[in-house]
Amino acid sequence: MIKTIEGLISEEEFMETLKNMMSTYSNEVTIAKLDIDNFETVNRFYGEYIGDQVIRKLAHVLVNNLYKNTLVCRTSKDEFAVLMNATGGETGVLVIEEIRAYFDEHLLLVGDPIKEIGIQFSGGVASFPQNGKTPEELMDAAGAALNLAKKIGKNRVQRVQNDAWLEKKVMLRRGMAEQLNQLSRTLDKTEAGLLREALKDLFNKYHQKL
Repeated sequence: MIKTIEGLISEEEFMETLKNMMSTYSNEVTIAKLDIDNFETVNRFYGEYIGDQVIRKLAHVLVNNLYKNTLVCRTSKDEFAVLMNATGGETGVLVIEEIRAYFDEHLLLVGDPIKEIGIQFSGGVASFPQNGKTPEELMDAAGAALNLAKKIGKNRVQRVQNDAWLEKKVMLRRGMAEQLNQLSRTLDKTEAGLLREALKDLFNKYHQKL
């Protein structure tokens, strides 16, 4: 049974921090509730030991890919909550969607001997002040969005109010795409996140021309 996971805070600390952020009314705050799809099937088929490793792996990928000012807690056995300060709903959806896509593209390596397991998760995203005026209201809104994501097919991220966000497509040569995919798996970072890091370096290099 998992007691603690490195990089995660307690649910009590999560709610207290959310309350403090909302009380200032100084920034938009976005939260996401995540739930591993069909987790009980993983437990039944592979056993609880592997199930615990799957939970730890999801937590590790979340912490490793989210912004530094983002907090993550585990709200139940296979559910997590993510708190993104000074983040709009569109950006919140984009960030969680990138992580969801990561698990679509990579099998988890868990157990001894190593097993390859594919997992998926669903997410619900809500923002303050648009979707709730108290921490409880905001969590309920994100939970409702998560339930809708589960209802309409799982393995998706659903926002309380669906707004369009800009998607940029990048064309890569096959060799570059393969290297990016390998680096993503090695570092437990999404490909989009790695590309953003590269773009940030590029902007810093040519900032005088902007």
